[in-house]
Amino acid sequence: MSTKIRTEARVLAIVPARSGSLQLPDKNIRPFHGKPLMAWSIEAALTSGVVDSVVVSTDSPDYAAIACQYGAEVPFLRPKDLSGSDAGLMAALQYTVQQLALLGRHFDWVLCLQPTSPLRTASHIKDAVQQFAALEDPNKSMASVYPVDAKYRWLLRTSEEGRLQFLDNGLNQQGVYARQHNGAVYMPNGAIFIMQTNKLVAQYTENTYPFLMDEASSADIDTLDEFIQAESLWLRAQ
Repeated sequence: MSTKIRTEARVLAIVPARSGSLQLPDKNIRPFHGKPLMAWSIEAALTSGVVDSVVVSTDSPDYAAIACQYGAEVPFLRPKDLSGSDAGLMAALQYTVQQLALLGRHFDWVLCLQPTSPLRTASHIKDAVQQFAALEDPNKSMASVYPVDAKYRWLLRTSEEGRLQFLDNGLNQQGVYARQHNGAVYMPNGAIFIMQTNKLVAQYTENTYPFLMDEASSADIDTLDEFIQAESLWLRAQ
């Protein structure tokens, strides 16, 4: 682990890696260019220079052993009620912070690094934490995003009555944008979330700021096809 770049805040990186993936079983430890998938997130955090501790939150003793091999800590296992397919990410993060506090370990910021984002690098993490540190908003949080084509503003959904309606409230009935809605459009990629430990309530709030990433680095793996595509993107980046 490299020497931490000095910040006033103590930063906890949490890699949430439950074992019960349905679409791609054991995806979090599936070999990805020579390492288990979650190892890429662990090593990126450890070498970023901006993290005090890297903890993997998992329900699996096997996953825990692998995480420790790559330098992470697993001081406890996640309980079953926080490990199912319907378990919320925030509940797992809150549990981890609470259990660490019971062990006398306290942190100012939580950096959530989902293991399904192997193209997120140590440099991304370093830049995100430094940008977060520069924000003066006392209620700040941060989420990584990448820019997408403005055509996605035209997405439609059906109402409870079965009628089409624009997903974006900035569009009126004629499909025309109000002037204030002409800004860039972004897609969250799940690679980086930064939250203050004492405000660990939601991934997105009205005080969430963007950390911009490029689309090629934003691969988020849920299926086998996405896994294969991410492997290809990784090769192109070398």
